[in-house]
Amino acid sequence: MNILIVDDEPLARMRLKSMLNHLNFNDVFEAKHGAEGVLLASKYLPDLVFMDIEMPVLNGIEAATEIKLKHPSMAIIFSTAHDEFALQAFDLSAADYLLKPLSLERLKQAIEKVGLTCAHDKIRVKRGNDVIMVAANDIICLMAEDKYVCAHLRDQSLLLDQSLAEIEKSHPIFLRVHRNALINTAYLQGIHNKAGQPPMALLEHIDIQPIISRRQLSSVKKLLKEK
Repeated sequence: MNILIVDDEPLARMRLKSMLNHLNFNDVFEAKHGAEGVLLASKYLPDLVFMDIEMPVLNGIEAATEIKLKHPSMAIIFSTAHDEFALQAFDLSAADYLLKPLSLERLKQAIEKVGLTCAHDKIRVKRGNDVIMVAANDIICLMAEDKYVCAHLRDQSLLLDQSLAEIEKSHPIFLRVHRNALINTAYLQGIHNKAGQPPMALLEHIDIQPIISRRQLSSVKKLLKEK
């Protein structure tokens, strides 16, 4: 499990990282304010983010809001010395809200809780020389391009070493709309029709519009009626 700590206090980051290491979580990244946390969340796609609240540049609520817009399934635990932000935190679907100073037992409970809410279906993707896992729920569509399959997320596109057929079989949230395209049904908004051109799927958050084959058009229309 990759974990990101976002906190402007170096000692707080060091203490939390030490506690996580004690619990055998060693892939831990650090950000010293909310804006950096937003950037690192997109860069490393952590399974879990520990977020302080009172920070410069972007506070924790603002940073968590941006992260959730880009990565809705990313788990966030707020860790703060202040209890007055709890309602705002849980409005953002926070996995937990921890008050400093943290105890090892309370930290362990929070992580175990996240283990239930954070065990999303993952898909292995390539980013440069790295192989990482991303939540299937964060992938808006998958397109076969030449010899590769490309996963399109809200803010980036990543390569896969799996075929569309393998993804379709193992992840029912994706619908085949064309021989070279799967769409995440949660992001389907409508159908774009233009004279002389095949229909295309309108998807939230991205401009990519996969072609819908004649064979799959009825399935897409049925799905839209059910939304």
